[in-house]
Amino acid sequence: MKEKLTFLVGVYFSLVSCSNSVTADFEITNGTGMRIDSLKIEPMVISNGNYISLDSNEKAKYIADMTDIPKHDGSYRISYQINEENKIKDFGYYTNGYPLEKITKIEIQGDTILIDQIFSSY
Repeated sequence: MKEKLTFLVGVYFSLVSCSNSVTADFEITNGTGMRIDSLKIEPMVISNGNYISLDSNEKAKYIADMTDIPKHDGSYRISYQINEENKIKDFGYYTNGYPLEKITKIEIQGDTILIDQIFSSY
């Protein structure tokens, strides 16, 4: 009986460890007064991702999947279009393929991007 329990616990932890995903979580607010299109945030090593659009004063959650990126250090890149003009900004830092922050709050304004990284309290 003890061998069966040990086996089942081993199988359970094997399955759980295989399905662990790594994400970076963002909360984005459009404070520009205009529509933002084709917005994405990704670690700089990824060239594709999920695109979203935000109407004026709209707020949205954005989750960047970092599960399959190489396990090294890097930064994030936000890119979007506003009035048919492409905007790109590099920011933040991740280490060994993992985000340091719990969530990053981003407010896009007409002339700047405000970034507030919230770290865990432990």
